[in-house]
Amino acid sequence: MSSDKQTKPEISIKRMFEEVTGLYDFFNDLFSFFLVRHWRRTVSRRFVRKSSRILDLGIGTGYLSQNVHEDSGSLTVGLDITRSMILKRRDAIMSASDPVIGTAAQMPFRDGSFDFIVSSFTIRSLKLAGLDSVLSECRRVLKYSGEAVFLDTARPRGALSLAFFRVYFKIINVLGAFYRKSGYAWLTKSIMDLDPDYVRMNIGRLFGNVSEYVLTGSIAYIWRSCKNAQTKSE
Repeated sequence: MSSDKQTKPEISIKRMFEEVTGLYDFFNDLFSFFLVRHWRRTVSRRFVRKSSRILDLGIGTGYLSQNVHEDSGSLTVGLDITRSMILKRRDAIMSASDPVIGTAAQMPFRDGSFDFIVSSFTIRSLKLAGLDSVLSECRRVLKYSGEAVFLDTARPRGALSLAFFRVYFKIINVLGAFYRKSGYAWLTKSIMDLDPDYVRMNIGRLFGNVSEYVLTGSIAYIWRSCKNAQTKSE
């Protein structure tokens, strides 16, 4: 494991995730009705092929890397800024990934190091650190024709889904307050603050192409891009 110099936004992100590490996976399951497990499997089964060079950006507690390993047999390199998240499930992560402590805006990897970048539920955090800088780094460390697949929850586009989740997240925030952890309120707020169109446009602008896949109730999205490929549409 290694570490990089961290900016003030990255330090704030790190502290927030250190605060919520203990119940992070529980709240992920809770706010999604356990659908996060299906969404991660969609990434590993539909979009990732066997490769010796896969980066799991924001590996966290390692579930996506485990899915990739189980479905393709590939090991990942897992990058995360928060050591406590990796240590929470260290043995499970080490069976599927080689974890590295570092920042997404200044990745400790050479140009063209990876065939694939996969990432689950990190775009909201990376936005705070500077999404353009992170996406530029993703382009840099991808080889020619390499693919990036980002999964995250974001503000629903449908009025009915939006109204439902506004109420539902208020209930979750009450539970978070019970544990006296302000980070849980940030997690739900970050979902509603993330515009899926903003993400799609920024990925498309920096990669030159993007395909968007809308998941359950438009609360979750997958964005897929290929380095130096022609623009694709779905």
